[in-house]
Amino acid sequence: MSLRPLPFEARPVRRLHRPDAREFWAKHSTEPVVLTGCMEDWKLLKELRARATSEQKLALLSSLAGSEQVRYSTLPQRTGGHYHFQDNDPQRTTYGPPEPKGPFDVFASRLLESLNGVSDTYVYLQAMFLDPGTPLYESLGPGVLPLLTPEQERPMMWAGSDGQVVNLHYDDFLNFICMVEGTKRVTLFAPELMPSMYHAPFDRMLNYAQASQVRLLEPDLERFPLFQHALKEAQVAVIEPGEVLFLPPMWWHHVESYGFNVMINNWVFPAPLEELIALQEDVTKAIRLFQNATAEQRARARMLYHQSVFAPGDEATGPENDPQRAETRRLVTRLPDSLRRQLARYYDHFVFQMSGDPFPGQPGALAAMMERNAHATNYFARD
Repeated sequence: MSLRPLPFEARPVRRLHRPDAREFWAKHSTEPVVLTGCMEDWKLLKELRARATSEQKLALLSSLAGSEQVRYSTLPQRTGGHYHFQDNDPQRTTYGPPEPKGPFDVFASRLLESLNGVSDTYVYLQAMFLDPGTPLYESLGPGVLPLLTPEQERPMMWAGSDGQVVNLHYDDFLNFICMVEGTKRVTLFAPELMPSMYHAPFDRMLNYAQASQVRLLEPDLERFPLFQHALKEAQVAVIEPGEVLFLPPMWWHHVESYGFNVMINNWVFPAPLEELIALQEDVTKAIRLFQNATAEQRARARMLYHQSVFAPGDEATGPENDPQRAETRRLVTRLPDSLRRQLARYYDHFVFQMSGDPFPGQPGALAAMMERNAHATNYFARD
């Protein structure tokens, strides 16, 4: 399938064939990688390949879904399939409210109409959880992926009618993106590039994901000049049926879907959910604590935090005379390295403001976010 050219250069994500689980987690789980040979046992992949038309493939999915009720989104043609913030209203996204929950075969019928040109809307099913014991779940096995333990298996299905584009965002967890039909192109940026990514306010998210204000395929470099630095570090992965893209936590990704597309993804939480919430609440407290600090005070505090809180292992000591630092240090000792590093990045960017205004593309956005959430314990929480 011919993919539209990217308006910038990006280096390809490395590829790895069917790694041993122990080797993968020890050596290959800190950066994105395309995995091949990990879906060879999937009955769903084999049966979709055996069907020639989209109608036949959707009939198979409908038979496996049975009476499952699903919620999906539609976008008018004028959006170009882009899921992003509206140009004239950054508080809203281009996606409207999802369709009311209904039978899977109704969704399949609307998707087929879009594929055949009968309707002029994009149709997209997102994050349909597959419950163990159901025909869809069992069609992935045995065992979803050989790299996962049974406790890590949380598969979800995503299906679209061609052309969907989900703009730059990141997740708190590890993500295995498994293609079973169609093609996805995923453009990636490392977590370290946050100062150049024009982070949207925490409470303005794309379907529960933290997001960028920049439209990757049409970047406004006059409004977002720092993004030029990120573009020099762009990586890209094109994934076809039978291939898996692994994403570590906090990697920015932009996803384009081509053709009738079906993807199963599996999130793996790097820490218990309560620890992720504790991280968000800690950042919220720190932003409030330093909201009126001077640049000099922020710089001194940053030095103390990096010496006594964020330093790994025994190099740091618990600053018991400072309640906020002591609380953050206790949290850090419970977090895996990826989240410890991300918490330090959050502090540098949003608390200590090492790059200036944390939301440079939206002057006043930090104060507005704080005002909107004056009584909330968590700026990250969605309304």
